[in-house]
Amino acid sequence: IQEEDFFVAEKSDGVRCLALLTVNDRKMPEIYLFDRKNNFYVVRNFRFPIPNDPSFQKCLKNTIIDGEFVLDKEPDGSTQLRFLLFDCLCIEEIVLISRGLMSRLGYLKKDIIRPHQEMVRKNPHMRKQLPFLVEFKEQQFTHHLDVVFDEIIPKLKHGNDGLIFTSVDAPYVMGTCDKMLKWKPLNENSIDFKVALHFPGGSLPGVKDFLAKPRIELLVWQGDKEYRSFGELGITDEEWHSQFRDRPNYMDGKIIECNYDPELQQELNLKSPWRFMRYRDDKLDGNHESTVLNVLKSINDAVSKEQVFYIHKNDRLIISLVD
Repeated sequence: IQEEDFFVAEKSDGVRCLALLTVNDRKMPEIYLFDRKNNFYVVRNFRFPIPNDPSFQKCLKNTIIDGEFVLDKEPDGSTQLRFLLFDCLCIEEIVLISRGLMSRLGYLKKDIIRPHQEMVRKNPHMRKQLPFLVEFKEQQFTHHLDVVFDEIIPKLKHGNDGLIFTSVDAPYVMGTCDKMLKWKPLNENSIDFKVALHFPGGSLPGVKDFLAKPRIELLVWQGDKEYRSFGELGITDEEWHSQFRDRPNYMDGKIIECNYDPELQQELNLKSPWRFMRYRDDKLDGNHESTVLNVLKSINDAVSKEQVFYIHKNDRLIISLVD
C-alpha cells in the first residue's frame, strides 16, 4: 500500500454477481446475472441507456459489469435492494480487463451508471417499478482512509465486515488477485465450512437422540469432493435449542460461514472460537484449504484497525515529503 496507489472501499455483506447487459431479438433490454454458483437469473426490461441519448431508448449491449447486491434497511424500517457496482469488464464489445482499475471505473461511472441514474431522475415513476436500484460502490484513495472509517461505514444501511484495497493500476483478474487486499477486524475473519452433525445415541440401540445438541463438525474443502475435519463449531446449549432445534438435521451438509471470536469463546466457555454467522446457500463448497490457510495466517498476523491507520498516516507523511 505504501509502494503504489490503492483504492479502499468498505467490504459489504452482500451477494456478488456479474451482469451481462444485452438486447434481445425484439430490441428489448435484458440483464443476465450469475452468482458464485453459476446460477443464472434474467431481468427483463431493465434499462441501461447508452450515453448521450436524451431519449434513453437505445440501451447498452455486449457489456459486462461486476458488483454486489445488498439489502439496505431504510430509516422508516423498509428494505431496499441495491446493486452496488465496482468494476466493468467490457462495454459495447470493448474489452477492458487488461486496463487499470482507474480506467475501468471511468467507463463504469460515466457510460453505465450515470446514464441510468439520469434516466431514473428524469422519470421518477420508474423508481418504484425497478426491482433494485443501481449505485456506484464508493471508493477512496488510501490517504482518505479516515473518510471510509469515520463517514462511509457509520452511514451504511447494510452489513460490513472490513475493507478492500485494490491497486489503481491493476488489471481485472479472474480468481485470486494479489493486487487486491482484504482487511477485517479480528472477530470478522471468517471461513466457509461444510457441516457434519453427530447426534448422540438415544435410549434405544441404533437410534439417535435428535433432541440433544449434536457435535457440529466443521469440514474444510480440499478440492473435488474431498473434505477433511477442521474442528467444531463453538455454540452453547441455549443457542442450539433456540436457533436450530426445530430443524435439527437442516444444518447437516450445509455450507456455513463462521467467524473467529476467541474472546467470546473464553467468556462462554466454548470448545471452539468458531461461531455461526449465516448459511452460505450461494456456495456449492466451503472455502478451499488454501483459502483457509490464508485466513488462519491473517488471524495469526492480526493487523488491527490502529495498525491500518498507522500505515495510512505514514503513507500520508511519505506523500507530503515527496510533494
